Amino acid sequence: MKDINQPARLLREQYRDAANLNARIALHARFGVNPEPWWAWVRRMMLLPDRARILEVGTGPADLWRANRDGIPDGWRITLSDFSPGMIAQARENLGAIAQRFAFARINVVDIPFPDETFDGVIANFMLYHAPDLDRAISELHRVLKPGGRLYAATNGSRHMKQLWDLVRSLDPDAHIITGASLFGLEDGADVLHRFFPIANLYLFDDVLQVTEVEPVAAYLASTHRSPSLAQNIAPFRQAVQQIIQREGAFFIEKHSGLFEAIKA
Repeated sequence: MKDINQPARLLREQYRDAANLNARIALHARFGVNPEPWWAWVRRMMLLPDRARILEVGTGPADLWRANRDGIPDGWRITLSDFSPGMIAQARENLGAIAQRFAFARINVVDIPFPDETFDGVIANFMLYHAPDLDRAISELHRVLKPGGRLYAATNGSRHMKQLWDLVRSLDPDAHIITGASLFGLEDGADVLHRFFPIANLYLFDDVLQVTEVEPVAAYLASTHRSPSLAQNIAPFRQAVQQIIQREGAFFIEKHSGLFEAIKA
């Protein structure tokens, strides 16, 4: 993603629908070694009252709620939003019978159409690095939170998927390896959040990918659009991954992900 925070390009190339995102999610879901799934862990980290108004921005295909459908308190009134109409449609479809429990809205995070102090909790998972104006986006999330409300924002660090991107660079030195960590990552996210929130806690998720099949990695790479050369001819990449798996028993890829909890004064 050459322009990781350019909404028009992202909508056209990455998030028109859930296909690219699903390819990336599938790799993590199938080959992560942590016995607690990511979305179960995120839900466990969320400390919100049993009666609460909640907004999720950048909900994507609603995986957080689909994975935790049996753990949503009856007193939660949840609005799921995304910049992409295709993502909102996918979220509705994925939630199936429980979709009626949610409100849906197309929202740009830098201009949230809700009054001040509306929500007890706001969720922004793996999306703040896509905001065209990060400070404005966080200011908006802060504005719509009630005093004492919590923002939960997941992101990655600079080491996330390092072995994969090292391999891509070795095959294509011109690959566009620009990650979200360079704009809002684990290393500097707290500093950004502290401009608006007095408290910003970071919780890390301990995991690694132990990949034993070539095609899921190839699908992941294809979904990112980061190597035009390998997109034209992915055979060298497939061969390199296969050699690693044969030599080491698996392609071990480091994960470096976590969740910020920011609390409004």
